[in-house]
Amino acid sequence: MPVYRQIYEILKQELDDGFYNTVDVLPSERLLCERFGVERNTVRKALDLLVSDGLVEKMPGYGTKISRELSPVSDDTGKFTQLRQNILMFTRETNPAVAQMEYFHLKLMRVLERQIYEMGYNLICKTLSSEVRLKDVIAYTGPAAVLFDSYFQKQHYQQVLEMNIPCLSINHYTPLLTSVVSNNFDGAYRVAKRMTEAGHKKIALITGKLGHQTTTERLSGFRSLYLQKNPSQNLKHIFTGDWLFDSGVNIGEKILNLPKEERPTAIFAFNDDLAYGCLSCLEKHGIDVPNEISLVGFDHSDRYEGIFRPITTVDVNIEDMVKYACWCLDDQIKRSFPRALAKIQVETFLVENGTVKDLTANSQ
Repeated sequence: MPVYRQIYEILKQELDDGFYNTVDVLPSERLLCERFGVERNTVRKALDLLVSDGLVEKMPGYGTKISRELSPVSDDTGKFTQLRQNILMFTRETNPAVAQMEYFHLKLMRVLERQIYEMGYNLICKTLSSEVRLKDVIAYTGPAAVLFDSYFQKQHYQQVLEMNIPCLSINHYTPLLTSVVSNNFDGAYRVAKRMTEAGHKKIALITGKLGHQTTTERLSGFRSLYLQKNPSQNLKHIFTGDWLFDSGVNIGEKILNLPKEERPTAIFAFNDDLAYGCLSCLEKHGIDVPNEISLVGFDHSDRYEGIFRPITTVDVNIEDMVKYACWCLDDQIKRSFPRALAKIQVETFLVENGTVKDLTANSQ
């Protein structure tokens, strides 16, 4: 049986079994791709079969809506449970190829979905584009609250505020909303401290996209301590990546093409996708990590478990970030949270996995 047909049969059975009785939409195409490990076209073929059966209908800017009437589900006491309200999350647009999505955001959505369900709500994720208007999505979904993941334009925040809908920003600070973020500055500062104390002075950086708040904060945190320890030196090799694995591979090639006297003794990549891409390049060329080049990432991703060796990285503490965000949102919905703006920074910590060599031991 073709894969799309298998997915169709699974979703159809779940609809028949009342799995979606307390929601009015199916999971997003992105989440279905992640669940079944397939490309988006495969998921769309399965959904098209459900549409042709009259079980669901696709609504632009809203999602795949369940079109048939579903009876309410009763709990153990025999009383009907109340239909769940939606919490709407706007997230950044990413490459439609599943393999190229920024894994951090997929993981953030997965943890949020679980936590919000435990709060008694459904999470609906949508991207904004020129074809999808914020007000239309809100009108379709009728959310109890709105989450913004990463950066959006000022007008988007203001539109939600004008509607008097509880809202919050996660993973990006904006002065317009209460924001829950990881302490990127301190995380990068810890990496710089670890590397300099290990005797590394020739360090290459692989940053994320320039202009991103995350890139700026991590670069500032690293520079802050590095320049304290090396006041007469500038960071000579800073390479700009795009957060993705392939970018780390390409930049690894550039680093290895440097003259040997200029080659860094350590590399700090601004996320684990970049770091593991760089690691794959180094291993391909027979470079011993950390004996020849040390390597540190950021985010503490579980994406490459069983594929590559673990690397030293910074844990951004997604679980606590989500807990704080949900706590603030729940209180806003219940109107028990004061109408004030706050920046809540969740602490990061360094996870040692043995990919930083101590050069000071060789000099003693």
